[in-house]
Amino acid sequence: MDDGADGVELDVRTTADGEVVVLHDPDLKRVTAGRDARRAQDLDRRAFAGVELEGGGCPPMLAEVLDWAEARGALVNVELKHDTHDKAALVRGVARLLGGRSKVAERVMFSTFDPEILARVALALPRVPRAFLIHDGQELARTFVAPGVAHVTGAFALNPQRTLCSPRRVAEWRRQGLALHVWTVNDPDEAVDLAALGVDGLIGDDPAALLASLANAGASPCT
Repeated sequence: MDDGADGVELDVRTTADGEVVVLHDPDLKRVTAGRDARRAQDLDRRAFAGVELEGGGCPPMLAEVLDWAEARGALVNVELKHDTHDKAALVRGVARLLGGRSKVAERVMFSTFDPEILARVALALPRVPRAFLIHDGQELARTFVAPGVAHVTGAFALNPQRTLCSPRRVAEWRRQGLALHVWTVNDPDEAVDLAALGVDGLIGDDPAALLASLANAGASPCT
């Protein structure tokens, strides 16, 4: 945020007792440098909160991030993990959290690779924007199926992997009225090329470098 980003992208899944936690992998190995191999789904909230991350601190709960985002005025792209052990519990959990946070709900977008989760979120939180995530290992990502899934589930956006963003595909997705948020963009020159194609957002690890490149090229900054 200090480098000019509009917000953050993060991944969530649930603990054994349904707490929504911020964790990309199913287990804790990577974030604890191998010291703890337990899975989030096998821990309750108290046990998860006691995990010590590599470098110190503990992994955050989504509730904590939402409170931070409300105070900071940040956008939050919440990826609902498709490999979660209980899809219904994950959707119930995020619905419960946003139910009491009407202000920050306006700054949240849900994204997922899983059409079932998208459909569940559409029913539970119809007013919160949703995006269908796609990657270049999916056959459907190269066909009409991807925008079809987005439309059927009420998603307003596709969030494609950067390697999928040919001029032809971007033009077709835009023709179908979908917003486009591209991941993971770390090459400043690629950011300029994608902005020229008309994508709506860039997800990357170095927002300062991307924004500087866009400014130098006279391109409009993406969200």
